Amino acid sequence: MVDEWGPAEDRRLARELASTLNQAQQALPAAGPGAVAAIRRRYRRRHRQRAGLASLAVAVLVLAVTLTGADLLRSVRQVPPTDERLPGTIRVWAIHQPGDAPALQKLVNRYNRDAEVKVDLQTFGNEEYKEQLRNAVGSADGPDVFASWGGSTLAGLARGGLLADLTPLRDEPGVGDRFLPTALAGGAVDGRQYGIPMGGTQPVVLFYHRGVFADAGVRPPRDYAELLSLVDTFKAREVTPIALGGAQGWTELMWVMYLAERIGGPQVTADIVAGRPGAWSNPAVLTALREARALVERGAFGTAFSWTSYDDGTAPGRLAKGQAAMHLMGTWEYPTQLARNPDFVVDGDLGFVPFPAVAGGVGDPAGLVGVPTHYFSVLAGSRQPEAALDFVRAVASDEYLDDLVADGEVPPVTDAADRLRGTEHGGFTSSVHELVSRAPSYGLAWDQAVEPAAGAALVRELRRLFEGELTPEQFVAMMAQTG
Repeated sequence: MVDEWGPAEDRRLARELASTLNQAQQALPAAGPGAVAAIRRRYRRRHRQRAGLASLAVAVLVLAVTLTGADLLRSVRQVPPTDERLPGTIRVWAIHQPGDAPALQKLVNRYNRDAEVKVDLQTFGNEEYKEQLRNAVGSADGPDVFASWGGSTLAGLARGGLLADLTPLRDEPGVGDRFLPTALAGGAVDGRQYGIPMGGTQPVVLFYHRGVFADAGVRPPRDYAELLSLVDTFKAREVTPIALGGAQGWTELMWVMYLAERIGGPQVTADIVAGRPGAWSNPAVLTALREARALVERGAFGTAFSWTSYDDGTAPGRLAKGQAAMHLMGTWEYPTQLARNPDFVVDGDLGFVPFPAVAGGVGDPAGLVGVPTHYFSVLAGSRQPEAALDFVRAVASDEYLDDLVADGEVPPVTDAADRLRGTEHGGFTSSVHELVSRAPSYGLAWDQAVEPAAGAALVRELRRLFEGELTPEQFVAMMAQTG
């Protein structure tokens, strides 16, 4: 059924309170790295349980007390921050991966069996991870090794002298030569290597529920006009056409990125990433924003998308349960569904197609956007630099690469086709590998490619656009000032 979560006035008040929470975070003294994220998680959980708007009001008050109280204690005690890591360990940070024993956890377990210096692995949800990195990289509480998407964040840290030069590690036999040159290039800055590929390649594709499509007697969209027709078809059947975890703005960005690429070609992304004058004013960007708003107004995402989360599994769960027909997401959706909703995958109901072509657009329908891969970097101030390098070296091992494949990932290595052939998830992973291999362009997601401040503004203002608080023209004007 199409979901209805309370009257419009309640939703308006909730958005105003959420805005107050964001303003409080910026205006009040800094809290510990995880404080704000924890409060937000508690609020979202409360809202999903429909405990009422009072929970958010309490969260705002708790935030104010927590932040000002923490600052007061710091000013009175004047106690310097302490490093709480265990002696003889290196701290590794990464985005949380689905499943009880993903490839990264297995790598850590293998490493810790024999190493004198042990690895302390800490993982975070996507949005929380960005906040943690901004607050803690380079501090006493930060990691020795951390994963990133590459892009401007990696470049800024490298040029600021905060990262160890991994070029000698890359040039070792059996390390750099295992990876595709395009994957290594995303971890290079000014001709030196600062990131080693540590995850699968993850283009964004349009997933769909085969059973729901079969019941409706329709097929996946081959062009954008067919996608719009499907929206109307599924609305009439009281199925949410497209799942969207709009509680995180990066999920909404996927629609804008692909529409802009299909309409204006890969140069649109290249200009935005390079910060070229007028990049945000490109007519393709404005048209993409208008199309995204039109999807919202058409009812493509239902009425509760702004409160639906991806990180907690709600949006993927709607697709798996047949409550939604489609879901635009990176190919990490496959291992996510495999971990959270295994029957959905095993029964063959999870299908995917590339993002459809847009009539009149100059972008190649085979072009991709997403995450070419993730990278491990080592902080220049690591107290255990040799152990950190030794751990990063292990991501090129056969054991780790095979574990990635077992998780349903596509490692960006030269022998990927052979590794994927005949494996348990080979049908899916081989198809993804084929998409990547023939893609004429493969752009990094905008929020990761641009400067951190611009990326944060991008996902924040996109939420306002999707909720009707900004027009496409206002969004473009704001981003032109930020970028």
